[in-house]
Amino acid sequence: MKTYGHGTSPITMDMGCFKVYYREPHCGGNRMFLSTQTATLMDAVAEFNLLKGGFDTPLRVERFDTFGNHSDTWTMDGRYSVPRAKNGHPGEPYRRRDYKRAYRQNR
Repeated sequence: MKTYGHGTSPITMDMGCFKVYYREPHCGGNRMFLSTQTATLMDAVAEFNLLKGGFDTPLRVERFDTFGNHSDTWTMDGRYSVPRAKNGHPGEPYRRRDYKRAYRQNR
């Protein structure tokens, strides 16, 4: 958590949010849960379990910073499983052709 502000009165701000995507078991369909007041991935999942709990569903959790930039993505088989980083790469999903192009230029 960082403090921003000017003058003698700094303003404390939360630095981003987590979006938790899940399947709704009763009505069907995909849903999104927004966790804005948590600092870690497991805190966001714990908040989801507390407010939307009672059913087991695969989860996809995305981290966004204050400015709306997508920074990380994790998938989980259930509410209590171990989170796995998607593709093993933090940040936006990468395009393989960009890496090939960079590789060819450096030859």
